[in-house]
Amino acid sequence: MDGQTGLLLVSASESNANMFYATRFGSSSTFIYLETAEERVIVIGNLEIERARQGAQADRVLPLVQYWKMAQEKHQKAPGTEEVVDVLMRDLGLSRVIVPPDFSLKFADGIRSYGHAVEVKLEPFFERRLLKDETEVAAVRETVRHTEAAISGAIDAIRRANISATGILELDGEQLTSERVRRDMHQYLIERDCVASHTIVSCGSDTSMPHEEGHGPLHANQPIIIDCNPRSASNGYYCDITRTVVRGTAPTALQRQYEAVLEAQEFAYGMLKPGANGREIHASVTEFLDGRGYKTHQVDGKPQGFFHATGHGFGIEAHERPHFALKEEYAQAGNIVAVEPALYYSDTGGVRIEDDYLITDGNAEQLTTLDKNLEI
Repeated sequence: MDGQTGLLLVSASESNANMFYATRFGSSSTFIYLETAEERVIVIGNLEIERARQGAQADRVLPLVQYWKMAQEKHQKAPGTEEVVDVLMRDLGLSRVIVPPDFSLKFADGIRSYGHAVEVKLEPFFERRLLKDETEVAAVRETVRHTEAAISGAIDAIRRANISATGILELDGEQLTSERVRRDMHQYLIERDCVASHTIVSCGSDTSMPHEEGHGPLHANQPIIIDCNPRSASNGYYCDITRTVVRGTAPTALQRQYEAVLEAQEFAYGMLKPGANGREIHASVTEFLDGRGYKTHQVDGKPQGFFHATGHGFGIEAHERPHFALKEEYAQAGNIVAVEPALYYSDTGGVRIEDDYLITDGNAEQLTTLDKNLEI
């Protein structure tokens, strides 16, 4: 950036990943972040200013009321965000700001109306956000550790359950349902300051729908998919882990399906290195599964086979670049990615296995260690 250009964000950091990344400060209140070649400045209301001064990553944390008064005097009206940014930019000697694609059009037009240039930068707004440093890797490891324990607890409950005469799983005298397992996982995670939503505990034919969260009693001898991607409320970072299990005996067709998915994941793992093309990884995994006889097609309008991305990056958001799908996106050392090949068929059900990896200058490091046993 030149001396007259800044990066501008206006949002609440709890709902905006770029703002949280820039400031490492969680707040439900909207505030202003302006990064220049020399400094990072936060302008924030009295409600949060002392907390921001103590915990936010910024060179200066300034009171919004100061700039509100300056804007009121300059514009002779009760100022809005546009007027506050106008006087802030003039105070910092800026004539141009770069904003992310989700920036308010109203704010942008207002800032332009006061003679400033506003330009949009497509994501990733902060290129450095794709490359996790040691602190970020440690944060993901912590979230992984709690999530693996939650999934392990769910699998253990399924393992300990009795199989009723009708094939329904029962634990402690009650039916073991998707809702019960999910609730117990969420309770475990919240006690460790992790927040999960849309956790999948699906069973039987429901597993052929990738994002079906699951409902009702779990059954023996049928696939059960457990997919959990919580965010740590304390460090702000996600993870994403999936296991497929069967309580009892898996049908032969499902066993073969599971083996193919597991081998596909190992195949993809071998391709994880700096410079790897996400489109090529996805195409190779798709071809691998096709070569094993698992075709992707439709039956009565319902997709069958492998019909979603092979993987994706994550960090402050559950889905970040690089994506291993149809577009060319290249892996870099420092990316943290989830790899999740799968196969879904209406007659056998679904199998998905998902693990998390840190891409390094050498071989990728697998961050997840949870067992991958189909039958339990």
